Amino acid sequence: MVQLTVDEAYAFDYYSILELKLKNNFIPQETLNITKNDLINNLGETLVEEILNSDEYQKLLNSNQITFEAVDKAKEDLVTASYVDKCNYNRMLSKKSLQNKFFNTQLSETKIGYERLK
Repeated sequence: MVQLTVDEAYAFDYYSILELKLKNNFIPQETLNITKNDLINNLGETLVEEILNSDEYQKLLNSNQITFEAVDKAKEDLVTASYVDKCNYNRMLSKKSLQNKFFNTQLSETKIGYERLK
């Protein structure tokens, strides 16, 4: 395994993706548990639980669900590429919201070309 330094919201985004994969029986519970333990070891159990129970995390989880569904539909050309892109952009906004609420640093992820969506 490899360790990377990432924004906290990025780590919770990863966790939410694993949560969805577990829900759909693509990964074992142990995979999610390992990631949660990593989060707890880095941030403390109280903060991790606060985040996982927050509206911001639920919005991130929902954004990932919508993005996953869009990608699956795009495989059969049932949605446009621009729709999938907008879903992914909304996912980034959810990460940014979580980062801003719980941490004193800005999200380092930068999306380009989205000024025309505002």
